[in-house]
Amino acid sequence: MFFLLLSASFWLFQTVNEVYEEEFDIPVRLVDVPENVVITTELPAHVRITLRDRGVVLLRYRYVHTFAPIVVHFDSVATTSGHVSLATAELLKPVVAALESSTQALSVRPETMDFYFNYGLSKRVPVVVQGKFFPDSAYSIMAVDVEPREALVYASRSVLDTLTAAYLEPIRLHHLTDTTIVRRKFVKIPGVKYVPNQARLTIIADRMVEKTVEVPVQGVNFPADKTLRTFPAKVKVTFQVGMSQYKKVTDESFVIVINYADLIGRKEPSIPLSLKSTPYGVYRPRLTPDHVDFIIEDINPSDFPDNDTP
Repeated sequence: MFFLLLSASFWLFQTVNEVYEEEFDIPVRLVDVPENVVITTELPAHVRITLRDRGVVLLRYRYVHTFAPIVVHFDSVATTSGHVSLATAELLKPVVAALESSTQALSVRPETMDFYFNYGLSKRVPVVVQGKFFPDSAYSIMAVDVEPREALVYASRSVLDTLTAAYLEPIRLHHLTDTTIVRRKFVKIPGVKYVPNQARLTIIADRMVEKTVEVPVQGVNFPADKTLRTFPAKVKVTFQVGMSQYKKVTDESFVIVINYADLIGRKEPSIPLSLKSTPYGVYRPRLTPDHVDFIIEDINPSDFPDNDTP
């Protein structure tokens, strides 16, 4: 046991006296910011410095003599442009001066530190989703909602004049089978601050089922003395719809019309049909049949109400 402890002690002594390179994070603080100033892009939270020395010295830096934060006083660096760029090496001079004489400072990242500010200039812009959402088979994306719909943007006047929207970071989701909620941050732009700093996306996926309803064919823009008859009078509309919308979509949700102007001078006895509008949540509608025969009948004047009758 004695020789084992001796061997371990010798190994430890050898190890701590070897020369190493080690990275250290030094915190950065921006202080004395006036209340009427909005920091639109923050300084980095820390800078990283690489030091070279014996292991025992580096251990002291790590666990005993830790580095004090780099303190940046706003008033001493503020500019009229609202953009401040600082040389990291200059800010680190007091830190480097306090190192032991045997320690070498090899590198620092980042080499420059920037922050942006203004005095409350802002405007509201719409939030724009940049995403592609793919449902699983037999499902469909019913809706994509974003909350909030608008974001408050702080930036310089020149940036605000050109900024028309707050774009969320791109996102792709696959095999969706249910309502999915995710949070996305805004695309970073130097000198721009978003409030809030992220938005919530709600992607609604629903299982698709097939449904068929019978819808009457209607004539529009017919003279008062004429009426339309079609054969058949109703056609089947077959479509796919999410289960949550199945009972809400009925025959009254569809309108099939034939315009009188389309029949004038028409020689063929049939005419193709199309839906005037498709309800929300309905996919791939098809008509059976998609043509109908028609005749235009004259209405007997005796069928009109007698306007002279009191």
